[in-house]
Amino acid sequence: MGTFDVYDPLRNVNINFTEEQLIEISEWFDATSKPRLVINNGDPINVITIDDLKQFLELKKIHRRSFHYPSYGEIMIEAEKLKAGVSRMLTKEQMIYMLNKWTLIPNLKHELKLAFKVFDTEKRSFLDIEEIKVIVNTYGDVFNESETLEMLRDANVSGNGNVFYEEFVESLFSRAPELNEIKAEYLYDDPDEDPSVPPEAVPENMQQPPLKDSK
Repeated sequence: MGTFDVYDPLRNVNINFTEEQLIEISEWFDATSKPRLVINNGDPINVITIDDLKQFLELKKIHRRSFHYPSYGEIMIEAEKLKAGVSRMLTKEQMIYMLNKWTLIPNLKHELKLAFKVFDTEKRSFLDIEEIKVIVNTYGDVFNESETLEMLRDANVSGNGNVFYEEFVESLFSRAPELNEIKAEYLYDDPDEDPSVPPEAVPENMQQPPLKDSK
């Protein structure tokens, strides 16, 4: 692996954005940037400021289910790595590199556990063994009944036939590590429905002031 170049940070980096998202990001950058940065006595190149990046993030153009919206501190940590902590200016490649680091990729193991939680309506952290068999054989279509029963023996099955499904999912991936290579999709399209996604923060200027005691 070559030396990391702060002005060419996307070299050897897998971009997680779609082509449409990259176009939208580039169009915003082109409309916002100004020729402010001079490198090696060359002509000024277009850049945005850290404040510009914050304004872009406030537009919420990227779905919260697939993107971690960073704090100001997290932004500055990445800016320091790009030697932009003092200049507070970012090239288009640097902006895309930073945003790409905050993308969230669906994890199959996590999404499977969420799927079992959908059936666990009483929030007991376990399901009946027959429910597990139906879910795995009907919805997963990965293992047949005999393979499922074999893996259930390794799961934490209580005497009454209940299965602690998080341990069961772990046993699935232990026996079939190739599952990690399967491309996953999000179970919940809406992040507000997903119990594993923190609620969106309320801006300080929109928070209600505490009520005064009426005495």
